[in-house]
Amino acid sequence: LDPTYPQERLSYMLKDSGAALLLMQPGLSVPGFSRETLEVNMTTLVNEEPRYHLFEPADGGSLAYVIYTSGSTGRPKGVAVEHRQAVSFLTGMQRQFPLREDDIIMVKTSFSFDASVWQLFWWTLSGASAYLLPPGWEKDPALIVKAIQQEGITTAHFIPAMLNSFLDHAEIDALGGGTSLKRVFAGGEPLAPQTAARFASLLPGVTLIHGYGPTEATVDAAFYVLDSERDRDRLRIPIGKPVPGAR
Repeated sequence: LDPTYPQERLSYMLKDSGAALLLMQPGLSVPGFSRETLEVNMTTLVNEEPRYHLFEPADGGSLAYVIYTSGSTGRPKGVAVEHRQAVSFLTGMQRQFPLREDDIIMVKTSFSFDASVWQLFWWTLSGASAYLLPPGWEKDPALIVKAIQQEGITTAHFIPAMLNSFLDHAEIDALGGGTSLKRVFAGGEPLAPQTAARFASLLPGVTLIHGYGPTEATVDAAFYVLDSERDRDRLRIPIGKPVPGAR
């Protein structure tokens, strides 16, 4: 649950999901939640010696997470994703766009959106690394450019609207002259051909990948790798072909 969401949406998701326990940072609350709550101070936890370990046997069919849709076509729906679905998607990404040990993924998407799943876990399959963008920086393209330059980011994700703002600052900072970026994923809304053409012009050595998929299909269902020559005269950017392991 993203604590910045309206209270009404948070209450709806808790009620609809039948949640029995709510873990929260100190100082937060959700009015109307009458079941058990537990404040978790992560700063304290990481400095403490572990006192106990919980282990529940899990398999591929066990629930990994639930993420609610935006509700743009009606009431938000809770999408229950099993471990095998998440693992299939992540291993498919690694086969299609293999990360190496020197890759660094930028984690900038709220964990209430499914694009956060590959940002949080994909790097673990190859011994790569993840950089967690400081809270609030994801709203400022200038700070995103700064982080890419300072941290040597190789892989990032943008909603197309933010991609345009990012390109504004990439142009100002001449990022294309020597960027660590190797690949950028764009998804969450249609990618305009003009944006793709501008990206190719400013960042000619960086691969732009258009991802598409409803939350119900486990993050992305299809990818299309842009080619500036082939896609020059397109009126629409395709959604591409199914991810490995999908039809």
